[in-house]
Amino acid sequence: MSYQIYKMIHIISIVLFFSLYAAAAYQGKSALRDKILTGVFLIFILVAGMGLVARIGIPHGAGWPLWLKLKLAIWVIIGSSGHMILKRFPQHAVKAFWVSIGLLTISSYLANYKIG
Repeated sequence: MSYQIYKMIHIISIVLFFSLYAAAAYQGKSALRDKILTGVFLIFILVAGMGLVARIGIPHGAGWPLWLKLKLAIWVIIGSSGHMILKRFPQHAVKAFWVSIGLLTISSYLANYKIG
């Protein structure tokens, strides 16, 4: 697939993931369907992101640059904390959502400017 297709899948999946996450955070609960869909969107984000990495010329098996390692770490934090916080600490769900938006901003900055 082309760079543009991977980028569209990546960005659309991010938007849909955060839309479902915001709805769950502000409602204070999430349905099983929403949990499944956010997981599916996280997989799409990862697969499309790896496709983008291949298209920008980082060879398979080569060491990853710092910006890519940081991006992956940020997405692991976002993906693993969302519904866990919503279930265990629902009073902090909205705050956690906005922290995730901040992490998304950092992740976008790292990807656009290839810091490190």
